Amino acid sequence: MTMAELWTQSAHWGLALFPVLVLLGMFVWLDAFKLMSFREIVFLLLLGGVGALAAWPLAGRMLDTLPIGFSNYSRFVAPWIEEAIKAAIIIILFRLNRIGYKLDAVISGFAIGAGFSVVENIFYLVRFPDYGPGTWLVRGLGTAVMHGTTLAILAATAHEFAERETREASGDFDFRLWWFLPGYLIAVALHTTFNQFPERPMLAMMGAALFAPIALMAIFNFGTTETHQWLTVESAEHKRQLEALRSGKWPEGPAGRKIASLAQRSDADQAQRIRRYWELQAYIVAEAEETMMEEAAGDAEFDKAEIRAAFKELRELKQGLGRSTYVELRRLLPFSRNDEWEVSELRQRLKD
Repeated sequence: MTMAELWTQSAHWGLALFPVLVLLGMFVWLDAFKLMSFREIVFLLLLGGVGALAAWPLAGRMLDTLPIGFSNYSRFVAPWIEEAIKAAIIIILFRLNRIGYKLDAVISGFAIGAGFSVVENIFYLVRFPDYGPGTWLVRGLGTAVMHGTTLAILAATAHEFAERETREASGDFDFRLWWFLPGYLIAVALHTTFNQFPERPMLAMMGAALFAPIALMAIFNFGTTETHQWLTVESAEHKRQLEALRSGKWPEGPAGRKIASLAQRSDADQAQRIRRYWELQAYIVAEAEETMMEEAAGDAEFDKAEIRAAFKELRELKQGLGRSTYVELRRLLPFSRNDEWEVSELRQRLKD
């Protein structure tokens, strides 16, 4: 291969792979709460790549013709398959409580879609090295951005439907697959629309390049406002819990009455462990929320040693409570799946 050919191939790879990664980097940079670490972004990209690897043998002709595909299969069947594979990854992340706020959902969805498109485009680059730069521009700025956008919208829509469950006590959490159906149908509709212009690929590319930033920034801004509101309200509630527990009282509400009853049925030492466990959990959740709000304000600071000591004491209290009491206490505590996700984010910050 001559130097000119090498430069040409490098340009083609850059056009096909970089635009969607640059857009992903922009969304991560715009996230005021810094929810995603570099390792997490790479992991999500890899998950998307695994999805593309699964799609190749499963769909067969799904990746049949450049730049978009001319068959009815590509137009009307492939979108259902591709979006289902990408949706399965998002569903798993939701089920494992790896997605917290809507901002997190948008970035996670776009990152997975970006990873899917990168591997898909690598397939194309290897199989069709002689196609010109116009093809790779369409693939990189059109198809790739479309993949990220459809999954980001699916994830954000699912998050909207799941909010009530994720904000209630985790002991009452009930995971529902139907949360993902509306977003999946929207994603398929957008993907199908994109695939309807095989004879006019530049038009499809321009549509994706214009629609994606506008739609995602609108969701991004809504998610930012929503996150601020959630953090303000929930932080105040957890600080009230902490204040009551530190003053020797039980917090008001159903959880306070039920846990007070559990403590009354226990001996004095066990009752003290129950109170202390709730107090430490409330402290850690409040610290996680305070850190996120400070991060958004640009001055996040927290006492790592004190928080690590609290985590350590929680582990010791868990052993002291015994399995049956611990399980009952965890079921009664008024902390949501979202609170648990915030704590996992705080753990991540402790490692950084």
